[in-house]
This record gives sequence, structure tokens and C-alpha cells, in this order.
Amino acid sequence: MSAPASRGDVGIVGFGRCGALAARLLAPGREVLVTDVRDRSREAAEVGVRWGDLQAAAGRGTVLLAVPIRELAHALQAIAPHLAPGALVVDLASVKVRPMEWMAEHLPPAVRRVGTHPLFGPDSARDGGVEGRRIVICAAPGHEAAAAEIEEAARALGLVPLRATAEEHDRAMARSQALVFLLSHALTRAGIEPAAFGTPSEEHLAAAMRLVGRDSQELYEDILRLNPFAQGIATRLEISLHAEVDRLGGAETQGPS
Repeated sequence: MSAPASRGDVGIVGFGRCGALAARLLAPGREVLVTDVRDRSREAAEVGVRWGDLQAAAGRGTVLLAVPIRELAHALQAIAPHLAPGALVVDLASVKVRPMEWMAEHLPPAVRRVGTHPLFGPDSARDGGVEGRRIVICAAPGHEAAAAEIEEAARALGLVPLRATAEEHDRAMARSQALVFLLSHALTRAGIEPAAFGTPSEEHLAAAMRLVGRDSQELYEDILRLNPFAQGIATRLEISLHAEVDRLGGAETQGPS
């Protein structure tokens, strides 16, 4: 491990869309250093934060992991040797059961850890800011004080923190986020586009499709595959859709496409 670091210093590992948003929110009043597998030093300068290597980012008092979910276990292994005693590691993944298991497996015992999931993304934050937006906070066993610290920091940013266990989070997200992603991608793949003069409910669905369409295929796959409860929801939806089509008479009721 490295020497102790100031808790006011923040390192962000992963400087994609979510990492850049976190950097913008945290930069005022803090020293923020970001890193990524790709050279994004110019983008870091535009945001007003420092650029450095993985060791420098991992040596900060607070380390945010904003990498794709599928890369999180590897990122935890990579930062572990460089973490300062008492450092706080926070992940931003959209699923929580597996990431929190990975943190327990790969982080040194002296390192504090908290799981979080901001219930907003760069697009919604750009359109309406983050004031009043919600963030789920999952306390790891034995790390309640660290979770309370993140809760306080979230409130200072204008966010509304919600406490949940990792399992509670993933069950809820399977019924909301994973389901919305699945429906939006299925409608897009089927070539079903919004009508020229749709109803308000259709307009809401079209807005959801547009928003989900801005996210990467990688995020979609990770949410559906790494949330342990998502497959059950997908199966229930598939069975229900087949049942509804059969109940309405299937092909006999089909009109022109």
C-alpha cells in the first residue's frame, strides 16, 4: 500500500461519459485526478481536473471507479497494490451484488468500500442538472461509517441518497432499468418506431428509447447479464408476451404492418 493520502483528494479511474460527469461534479473544492486506459488528458484539461496514471489515481484518499461493469473486477485488482491505508473506494456500477462481491474479494482489509449507483446519467444531468437526482448507496458489511460519509457528500452535491442492500438494489433495477433497456432494445430491433402522431404514452416510450439508445451496447449487455435478477424478469416478460398474443388470437388479429 501507499502512504496515507488526504481524504479530500479524489482519484477517478475511468474517464468516459460517467467519469467525466463525476469529475465535473467533484472538481469544485477538491483536487481531482483522473485516469483512463486511453489518453484523455485533453478532455481532463477541458473539465479542469488533473490527468495521471493508474498508480496516482489509486493513491488518492477517495477512489471512484467509473469503468464498464465487466472491467470492474480487473480494475479493483489493478488499484489494490496502490491504495493508501484508510482509502475509500466507491464504485458507480448499475448493478451492485457482483461489484460488492468483487470489492470484498480484491480490496485489502484496511481499505473502506461503498457501492453506489447514481440513478441518472450524463444526458439527464446535462438536460436538468443533478439537483434532486437520486443515488443509491449500499453499505458493505463493516463499512457503515464510510457509507454515511458518501451519503453526506451526496447531499452536499444536491443529490438525494437512498439506502439499500446490494440485493434490494438489483431486484429493483431488474424491474425498472433492466426492463426498460430490454423493451427499448427489443422495439428498436423489431423496427417499431414511434408513429407520426402518437399518444402521450407513446411519446414517453419514444423518449425512453431515445435515452437508452445513447448508452453503449456494452452497458446494455452488462445490465442484463450481470444483474442476477434480470434474466428472471426477461423470462417472465417473454412468457407474458407470448400469452397475450395467444390470448388475442395471434396471427388472426394482425392488421397491416
